[in-house]
Amino acid sequence: MHSPVKFAGLGALVLLAGTAFSTGASAQVTYDRLLNPEPENWLMNNRTYDAHRYAPLDEINTGNVAGLKMVFAVPLIPRPVPGFGGGLQATPVVDNGIMYMTDATGALYRIDVSSGDHGYINWIMDPETDPETDGIVNNRGAALWGDGVFTITRDGYLTFTNAATGEVQWDVATERDPEGDDYFTLAPMALDDRIVFGPAADAPNRGWIEARSTTDGSEIWHFWVIPGPGEPGGETWPADSDIYLSGCSGLWTTGTFDAESNLIYWGTANPCPFGDPDLRPGDNLYSSALVVLNADTGALEWYFQYTPNEQWDYDEIGSHQLINDDSGRAVIQHFGRNGFNYILDAATGEFINGVQYVDELDWTAGLDPKTGMPVEYDPALRDSGIQRYALGAYAGETQVARFCPAIQGGVNFQPTSYSERTGLVYGSSLEGCTLDQGLDPDQTGATVGSNAAGEIVIKTRTPYTQYGGTLATAGGLVFSSQANGDFFAIDDTSGEILWSVNVGSQIDAPPMSYAVDGKQYIAIPVGTSGVNNFFPGGGYISRADDPNAASVVNQQRTWTVYIFAL
Repeated sequence: MHSPVKFAGLGALVLLAGTAFSTGASAQVTYDRLLNPEPENWLMNNRTYDAHRYAPLDEINTGNVAGLKMVFAVPLIPRPVPGFGGGLQATPVVDNGIMYMTDATGALYRIDVSSGDHGYINWIMDPETDPETDGIVNNRGAALWGDGVFTITRDGYLTFTNAATGEVQWDVATERDPEGDDYFTLAPMALDDRIVFGPAADAPNRGWIEARSTTDGSEIWHFWVIPGPGEPGGETWPADSDIYLSGCSGLWTTGTFDAESNLIYWGTANPCPFGDPDLRPGDNLYSSALVVLNADTGALEWYFQYTPNEQWDYDEIGSHQLINDDSGRAVIQHFGRNGFNYILDAATGEFINGVQYVDELDWTAGLDPKTGMPVEYDPALRDSGIQRYALGAYAGETQVARFCPAIQGGVNFQPTSYSERTGLVYGSSLEGCTLDQGLDPDQTGATVGSNAAGEIVIKTRTPYTQYGGTLATAGGLVFSSQANGDFFAIDDTSGEILWSVNVGSQIDAPPMSYAVDGKQYIAIPVGTSGVNNFFPGGGYISRADDPNAASVVNQQRTWTVYIFAL
């Protein structure tokens, strides 16, 4: 076993202070509850399997949001973070007034928020993530199941923790890369009797998705995102080469599931070697794509590759919302990191529409209206050629001086939301380009709203980039954030900003909503990752000389969950 550590002393301090220390278990989190969550609860990363991230609560609404105020905050314990990254990016999950939150290192907190005016940390489970590991270090959350909580550590231990006591029931090592280069960032997905997850990318490693038993972690099925020689799609990687073994194309965020069709939808990352297609001629399946798997067997049902032979870090690991179009047909909506908003048939993968949603896009002249492929795409080069697209060069040693959208894309890992009230999908977009291998220092942000046809209906512009993601509510609101620390709400129809507060540090995590005793709360984890500091020009600021830059950098190890209410 990985020998995780539970911090029990903190609980004793809480008791000595005379406050409530609740260790009683909530109701079992069953598959039926996950399929039909109570309005007051947020039981999984995206709240529902269809990835709507929609709160069916309307106490906080367009008429009274101006009175929203912080009612309490829960500071987490900053920890040393190896590599780069290290911010709060997880979505808290809440079951009947008990919140479960992971920090950047994967430590799991149980926080009693039932009082409405304080958050009491009952216990902390520290998985003791390898302190020597390199690369990006982030953790995007937990999965509730039965009487426990699933998390995945940065170094690949699938861990099941008792929800009431914080004691680890079991953990299993899942890393498969022989060089030890698999690393994990996502919140796993709990289904009927299995937990589904996979590693991130850029290690380099070989991406995969697998399902394991919720009982003991034993493997049920395994799917290689990068096929091997002789497997379907394997011909799109260099022949007589083992480069596919380090071709990345992993997962960074949680996927989507449709119980009716029993299909899992998961977006995949960019191929490696990073940004240099001359070293990996071919389409490099199934990188920068949506893969759709049978939930029982892991068999590939269909796929859609957004950018074959990808060259500018336009991976497509972001949200894939399952919605219905005006005719009632089930479709997948996805704000591509490459700057296009895609609508695909959810049953077959047929391309329906693609609309540019970022202000500037120059890597291609557009999408083929029949196939959804970039218009320059040459199918004759599928197995062993280099796709040059509109720029005529790639982001390797001969990288063009400028390409749009920027290397971080339009909508990246930050989750999008769908309002069941308006029928619009809302995404937090970065507006800008890459200049000389760094971000444009004048990069800005926008909250973008799209209808089921993929058309852009709303675009609320902000002076700072938006890394946190969105939350749509039944109260007619969409919550989002800016990298300067502004947390704000817009009218879900007009896009007008109705409320805003500055929390004093960069926001990289998405908001969520829950209720206790009929009262609605909005929660937002705050604390920058530092990963955006990696890019020249900052990336999170709107001007290179912006005085907010210093305060953002200085507070990158401040981790706090803020709770707002009327």
